[in-house]
Amino acid sequence: MKNIITLTICLLAFTSSFASTHIGISSSDKDDKDKVEIVLTLTDVKAGQKLSIKDEKGVLLFNTVLAKSGAFNNKFDITELPNGVYHFEHEKEIYTTHIPFTVHSGTATFDKKNEKKVYKPFVSLRNNHIYFSKLELNKDNVEFNIYYSKADTESYTLVHTENISDTIKIERAYRLSDMPEGSYKVIINADGQNYVEHFKI
Repeated sequence: MKNIITLTICLLAFTSSFASTHIGISSSDKDDKDKVEIVLTLTDVKAGQKLSIKDEKGVLLFNTVLAKSGAFNNKFDITELPNGVYHFEHEKEIYTTHIPFTVHSGTATFDKKNEKKVYKPFVSLRNNHIYFSKLELNKDNVEFNIYYSKADTESYTLVHTENISDTIKIERAYRLSDMPEGSYKVIINADGQNYVEHFKI
């Protein structure tokens, strides 16, 4: 029996700091070999965006760069995946959409209720200040670290660290005017991954 689950995501216009997502899920069975497949359809994608599949531990199982703008439609053979929890990640410029699904006994089921958007942090350097902002809708912990390195070395020293929690809209400014010239590295730990930015003053 061939199990085909179709997930259609219509990514609507980005409004203010939030975006609306409509998800329609349907399933059908067709006679064929024992194969489990997922048909993923994304609308309003842009060339250069990334699509991946990860397991519940964050291990990357599949990764591709979307080549064309417009609609994306692809069939994924997940027959060899063991029972477990997985998710698609559709990475856009401002946020990444997580689309979870479960594989159990040859059947794949999308978890519509836990589909979510993870907003990326924004870091910039202006007038000897590092500006940091991020939407954290789940109010999860965000760790912000600044490292410094002299011009003639690649060894970095931690000069500032801050843990931020229970905050939806994070906004910070860090003054570097009293700091020596050299290279600075910002590492933000959030959403189960590290975001890294480099600056020089």
